[in-house]
Amino acid sequence: MTPTGFTASRDIFDWLGNMSVNHNGLILPGRLVEDHFSQYCECLGFWTGDEVYPLTIPGSATLIRYRDRYFMTCTRHQLKLVNDITGICLTVPHEGKTKCITSGGFISFDYGMNEGDHHEIALFDFTEPTSELPELRHLFFDFRGQHPSVPADRVVGAISYGYPFQGRQIDYEDGEMKLVKQKVLCRYAGQGTDDAVHIFEPVDPLTFDPDGMSGGPAFTVLFENGCFTIHLAGINVRAGRERIRVIKAGALQMLMETLINKQP
Repeated sequence: MTPTGFTASRDIFDWLGNMSVNHNGLILPGRLVEDHFSQYCECLGFWTGDEVYPLTIPGSATLIRYRDRYFMTCTRHQLKLVNDITGICLTVPHEGKTKCITSGGFISFDYGMNEGDHHEIALFDFTEPTSELPELRHLFFDFRGQHPSVPADRVVGAISYGYPFQGRQIDYEDGEMKLVKQKVLCRYAGQGTDDAVHIFEPVDPLTFDPDGMSGGPAFTVLFENGCFTIHLAGINVRAGRERIRVIKAGALQMLMETLINKQP
């Protein structure tokens, strides 16, 4: 039977677990989708250089591969307390501890531009670090462009990921971090007054404070041409208990193109 419309709910996501989902030609069992796409959400790290507190975590980040370039993206408001942008880093496990890898470049909209949430995008270029450490490349989502436009009743649902501040522990003496990555199953609630933003609503009441999920990725599952597909919807810009605002992937793509075209 071909579905004619969807209202995202816990039952819909359970039902989707028995189906197959297509991503860029890769067919995934539906039951693996929620965990598989969580890998592209990482902690946004800031290496302070302080002897006592060398690392802080100002939120979440999304890792994206686009046109053979590797980017980490977050939002500008996560960087407000960062006094040196070159200290922003990708944190990865290494021999039982945490390793910090800094980027090779940065771009954002001018801080005086605040006409919409898309001006919150900040990009860090990790192309050079991943060429030196190719084992990191699998962490980056293979992004090829904005998801197709479909009627709202063909949006099966969405999944938002992030590292909330709640429950976070950093052991500076042993160099260990204990962080909890959360996933939020959502329904599509429209785009509001900002054309560059999706609005998603959790299908179940949240049992945690989502503060800290800004910068994390959101993926959307669509029903198109008789099959289920999954796409990057964008990154979280403001997460609340009732609504999550997501900057559309197309806005990310525009800024990535700008950064690529600026460099030789």
